[in-house]
Order: sequence, then C-alpha cells, then structure tokens
Amino acid sequence: NKVLTVDGVKVKLQIWDTAGQERFRSVTHAYYRDAHALLLLYDVTNKASFDNIQAWLTEIHEYAQQDVVLMLLGNKVDSAQDRVVKREDGEKLAKEYGVPFMETSAKSGLNVELAFTAIAKELKHRSMKLPNEPKFKLHDYVKKEVRGSGCCRF
Repeated sequence: NKVLTVDGVKVKLQIWDTAGQERFRSVTHAYYRDAHALLLLYDVTNKASFDNIQAWLTEIHEYAQQDVVLMLLGNKVDSAQDRVVKREDGEKLAKEYGVPFMETSAKSGLNVELAFTAIAKELKHRSMKLPNEPKFKLHDYVKKEVRGSGCCRF
C-alpha cells in the first residue's frame, strides 16, 4: 500500500505486482474488475516484455472497468547499454492506445514517484468529477418530510 497526499486529499494506492508473468494471468482477471488504475511496465532491455504489452492491453480492455486509469512505463532505463526498446517505440504504443507514457528506473528511482503521483492525481480528479454519492440521500429527504408534517402525528 502507498498513501499519497494530492492537493490535501489522501489517496491510498493498493499495489499488486504480477511482474507480467504468465502464471498470474488467471489471477489478475479478478483484480482488473475492481482496479481503478493499472500501470503497465515493460523492460526496455527485453523486447519480449514490450511485445507482451499489447496482450495485456487486450485483457485489460476485456476485464477492467471501462474508465480504468492506465499508464505505460518503460522500466530499466538505467541500463542504457542493454537497451533494445527505444523510447520512441514506447511513445508510439502509448499514443496508439491513448495512454500516458513515461520511462522509469526502479533501481535509481527515476520517475517512479512521479508515475504514482500522476496516477493518484488522476484518480483524485476523477473522484471529484464523478462523485460516488448521490446528490441527495433519500433518508435525509424522508426525515425532513416527517418533521415538516405535524398534522398527522399520533
């Protein structure tokens, strides 16, 4: 769990790391349904992990909430000498799917906090824009009606 404060509001992130492993695919379907945000990471030193992103995006489209917040991250940019996936390839894929993109390094911490903060800000923004509570509560309305009608009480 990670709690971030965004504009004075605490946003709690519950983080599940499946490492993109095939053995987690059936488990992750259950998490997709309730997830508000998903960070898709690929390893810039591993072309197969990048190629796998499209399969993950297909599954997310199938199982996740329609308004899930997505972000694509190219990780391990600290290993420049071993890089096989260009930044432009990540940007192109992100643009194709209409999701934000950034490169990170879990090892050095580059952009890691920024990625979580961006997700938290978007979640907070959406929660303020689309409140979960109705505009009025029925029990409040009923209480007022009972209080206001003094003629028929026994």
